[in-house]
Amino acid sequence: MKNKFLTHNDALDLVYNVIAALRKEGRTKIKVSEIARTAGVSRSTINSNHKDWAEVRDVIRNNKPSVRVNLALDEIRERTKWQIEASRLDKELLSCHEDLKELTEFVENVYKKLLNQLHKYVYQAKKVPGEMEREAKVLLELQELKKRVEYYEAEIRNLKADSVNNAAVLPFIKKEIVEVFTQDQRADLLNKDLLGLSFDALSKLDYYFTKHNYPKVVYVLCGNFASGKSTWISEHRPSHEGTTIYFESTNHSKDLRTITLKYISKLSSDCKVICVRTMCDVEQCLVRNSNDTRLRFKNVISEELIKVIEKNFEEVSVKEGFDEIIIVGGT
Repeated sequence: MKNKFLTHNDALDLVYNVIAALRKEGRTKIKVSEIARTAGVSRSTINSNHKDWAEVRDVIRNNKPSVRVNLALDEIRERTKWQIEASRLDKELLSCHEDLKELTEFVENVYKKLLNQLHKYVYQAKKVPGEMEREAKVLLELQELKKRVEYYEAEIRNLKADSVNNAAVLPFIKKEIVEVFTQDQRADLLNKDLLGLSFDALSKLDYYFTKHNYPKVVYVLCGNFASGKSTWISEHRPSHEGTTIYFESTNHSKDLRTITLKYISKLSSDCKVICVRTMCDVEQCLVRNSNDTRLRFKNVISEELIKVIEKNFEEVSVKEGFDEIIIVGGT
């Protein structure tokens, strides 16, 4: 830097700023040549006879206190303070940018999840009742299939265990009960559509007849409530290998029995259908209906319904088309 580019006051400011900076570093002995080189002011200027430069030389050589040096120190301190503050703000700004980036990513993820949920609900809203009904039916079939797989796996394990100890393996026999009146329906059967419930139960037979080894015998239970149908089923030992179906209902009218026979015949023309007629007078049915076991398991039927069934009961006939009729109880 050349002196001709600096005004007198500019040169003085530069020199005093250098002196202040060196003193801030703890320097007490300072040479004119060092100040001239650092400030970019010629030594001849600093050594001139002007009173201001004489004052400068006195400050340099004798370490004389100077207001202008103090002002320069204040400026340095202020500048340093602002530099520190600026650095702090830079760090805070960087941290804010990082937080903003994380928050943006979080919001985007939440948005994507909400969008996926929205698509799911829109898809479900578009489903017609028929589709939802089919899905529910498939789900029930899958649950039933799972139970059957577990059952067959257990049977296979038992057969393998038996084959080790026994030369002859017993034939596979399984009992399946299809109830027209489920336990949760029994308390209010008087107000139910018995024919509709029978159709619903008959549709459950479809599953068993879709298998290669479909049932060869279906026992159609026929009798009033609490007449001994469940007891007979539990004690009965099938004589046929494979699955045996027990269709448990009152079947108190010829129409109900005819519908059942025709439905099973459509599923399999060579399936044997046997009617099991449980004979029990109405008073005995009423007594059984109110016993402790039925009360405990909430399996009690309306007495009025039992009396209605007894009154309207149409006795079974060989002309109805059953392959066999088994009479249980009675005199």
